Amino acid sequence: MIEFKNVSKTYDTGTVAVKNANFKIEKGEFAFLVGSSGSRKVYTY
Repeated sequence: MIEFKNVSKTYDTGTVAVKNANFKIEKGEFAFLVGSSGSRKVYTY
C-alpha cells in the first residue's frame, strides 16, 4: 500500500497544485490525480 497524508504542493509562483491530499493506493489499484488544467499523474502500485 502507498498512503499519502496531508500532501501539498505549491509552486514558486504561488500556484497551489495540491492541498492536504489524503488517499491510499492498494496493491493492484490504479490512481489518477487530475487537476483543473486536465494534467495528471498516474500512480500504479
